[in-house]
This record gives sequence, structure tokens and C-alpha cells, in this order.
Amino acid sequence: LVMQEDNTVRVAPTFEPAGSLNLEYLSVALQVRRVDGREPLFSLDPVDATTAAMQVKRFEPEWLAGTSVGEVMFQADYHLKELSMGEYEQPVLGMKSCLEYCKASDFDKEWSAREWFVVRQAEVHMSEDAVLVPFLKMGVEAREQIFGPKGLEDSLLTRPDHPLVKYAEAFTHNFD
Repeated sequence: LVMQEDNTVRVAPTFEPAGSLNLEYLSVALQVRRVDGREPLFSLDPVDATTAAMQVKRFEPEWLAGTSVGEVMFQADYHLKELSMGEYEQPVLGMKSCLEYCKASDFDKEWSAREWFVVRQAEVHMSEDAVLVPFLKMGVEAREQIFGPKGLEDSLLTRPDHPLVKYAEAFTHNFD
């Protein structure tokens, strides 16, 4: 994207990956912001808070469910969970799965936790030749879950040595 003198933006080709973006994703994200006044959100939540057996896809706003952005958010979230549980090779050499953290620290108690992607910083920079360059810092957060009066809910405090917290910190550290 290139900023014009009249403060409009035009699409321009680039060979620089840092200057490229998916216009469909940008369009949907901007629509969510304009119509709903918020950022897009996806969560894989328990169907019944008293048991963690089945999960349901939750999109906010709900209309994201039928979009390419909703689908990519679901796929990314699900793959993060697969990686954290050691279903696939870790994306960075030497990075441990959550289960490897459990074994290494003798964390043998039964536990439940959740993890999710977060946007830590999102900006658009403008180069000297008026090219708009997206700048994004992502991370992963984790929270232990406990059974409370309403079923499964976030713990007020999660131990810093919790295996999923350690995995989230390692993933965030290695995020591109």
C-alpha cells in the first residue's frame, strides 16, 4: 500500500515481504473495527463449563464465523494447541513442548489451562517513499484453569513455572 498526497491509499506491487499484506484479511479486520468497534476474536471454548470434553468455536463478532479471517484464526489457534502438546515438531530448534516442560520439572499433578495468541503491538509505518509497512508484535499467553462454582474458569493467578506458561513464554520469545 502506498500513501498518496491526497491522503488516499493505493495498492502497489512489492518484492519486499515485509511490505506485503493480505488485502482480504485487512478488509475484514477493518470492517470488524468499523462496524463493531473492536478487534476480531476467536476462542475455542468448552460446550459445558463443568466438563472440558467438547469444545465450540466462538467468534466475536459472530459473523466472523463465515469468513476467511475467522477460518485462519481458528486454524492458527488449533495449531498452537497441537504444537504446545507436542503433536508436531516445534517451530524452533531446541524449543520444548508443554509436555516436555512437565516431564523436565516433575510437574505431575493433573491440570487444565488455556492458551491464546495476543497482539502486543500493531502499527503501520511509512517509508521515505510513502510505502505503508505493517509492523506487528505477537505473543502467546496462558492461564491455568480451575473448577469453580460455574465450572471451568480462569485461575486468578497462574504459577510462572506452570508448563503451559513456560511454553507460552518460549513461543513469544521465538515469534518472528
